[in-house]
Amino acid sequence: MSPSIDSASNTINEPNDPDDVLTLPDLHFHYRKISIALYITFLIICNVLIPCLLFYLLQNLTNINTQTLIGISSAALGLSSCFDAPFRLFRLVKHRTTYGPLGTDVWWHLDFVMWTYTFALLVFAFPLAIAPAIAFYNFFLMSTMMLVGPVAVVFAFSLIAFHYKWRLPVRCSSEPVGSLMKPAVLYCIEDVGAVDFKHGRTFRKRVHDRYDASPPFRQLMSELTIYWVISGAIYCGLTAAVTWGATLNFAFGWVLGQFFIWAFLSWLGCHLLARRGLRRERTYWDHRGRTLFKEKTGPGGINEGGVEDSPPGPRQSRSRSVPAVAHGKNQKTPFSSRSIDIPPEAHTKERTEVV
Repeated sequence: MSPSIDSASNTINEPNDPDDVLTLPDLHFHYRKISIALYITFLIICNVLIPCLLFYLLQNLTNINTQTLIGISSAALGLSSCFDAPFRLFRLVKHRTTYGPLGTDVWWHLDFVMWTYTFALLVFAFPLAIAPAIAFYNFFLMSTMMLVGPVAVVFAFSLIAFHYKWRLPVRCSSEPVGSLMKPAVLYCIEDVGAVDFKHGRTFRKRVHDRYDASPPFRQLMSELTIYWVISGAIYCGLTAAVTWGATLNFAFGWVLGQFFIWAFLSWLGCHLLARRGLRRERTYWDHRGRTLFKEKTGPGGINEGGVEDSPPGPRQSRSRSVPAVAHGKNQKTPFSSRSIDIPPEAHTKERTEVV
């Protein structure tokens, strides 16, 4: 059967070729909005409401001196970390085979987010512990900057390592020793989805499958990592300016509230960048003359044959905006096992083009 041209859409209709049908690795990420809302509320109460109430009420209603007020506020400010960090560590260690990184069941092989969060908390603890003791109140107000700054430094280091193709001297989430380091946002997506949202090891595999299979997805991970480095640097600069340029009474409440304002605005920008990147990813594959179908069910691996969104049957025709490519293969791979990370020698089109 020869191809026909649809004059209305100026596209080519031809018999469906299984080699032109690919399954885009889907992350299968889902969450409950109420859970996110409750956790954010918990953080705001612990890190803004309680410290501010204690500071301003005790300042106006009692004769407690400023040094003692800062000490009480410091204890309240670290309250949320006493809950979320240990609970996450318990889940990661106790249920290692369910939520832990791929390729290892050793309990002390924690993931990237756990190590980075622990490092940031240790730096964050310095101003909380030292500032009240030495009456260095501006140093106390720099505490949130001490939490964001180390994370931004780690993200920046991952970009440098990725650019120069440095190999990992230790395990990094599911990446074994000797692997090329990837942008930090990829590890954060893997770890947060697997542990905090309870998607487990299957989600870890999907993230790395998607990264290996899709060049635009790799570009998106780099862009988001750069975005968070810049956003973190802006936050540190603003916090330092307020801390050293405003009075203690104003700076105390503003710095604590500013953290969540910054987090919301940064999330909004990240959300828009991610949506643009995912649209660019689909356009990229569409321009290569491939029809993509997201998996809806199944184990989730891109070679494991999930159920596609109504893929065309072997006798149906479809429309494409690029000329058909003749395939010399006599053997065709079934739809259920098609994948965009099959080695290049299996097809006439390349798979690992760098965007």
